[in-house]
Amino acid sequence: MFKNKIILYIYSISKQPVKFTVLLEANQLFNEGMKIDGSILGFRIKLGRAYIVFLLLTHIIIVPVAFAFHNLFTLLDCHASIILTMFFTALLFGVFSFFKKWARDAITQQRIKAAWAIQFPFFPYETYHKEINNIFEQALAEGISKKNLETFILDKLSN
Repeated sequence: MFKNKIILYIYSISKQPVKFTVLLEANQLFNEGMKIDGSILGFRIKLGRAYIVFLLLTHIIIVPVAFAFHNLFTLLDCHASIILTMFFTALLFGVFSFFKKWARDAITQQRIKAAWAIQFPFFPYETYHKEINNIFEQALAEGISKKNLETFILDKLSN
């Protein structure tokens, strides 16, 4: 629930539905662990909001630690404090990259599942996403046209 609120706050999501072939291609890429262009699935990051959320989350951790170790930091040489500050600043920005990747994966999966519920209402995502991916790859190998793709996949699923 908290994760969903963060995702909805830091991303702008299109109201346009995801097309059938786009869903299949996005599912294929997502299953392979590839990065999917957000505009294809209809989302865009609001970078300012992402920084705000990230800084709030990190300060929940940093502030108590700073208070706990404040006496130790006052005893350190100023050069050591500067080096530690540089290290933690670099660490903070590095962790932000992981935060963006986590958020992007979460919104991608959320958009794929939402489109899946529309395109395949009788085939739950968790159960069928890999099977449909295999059928989609078979359809590509056989040269099935986009026009006949949905019929081909549903026929294969019904067998």
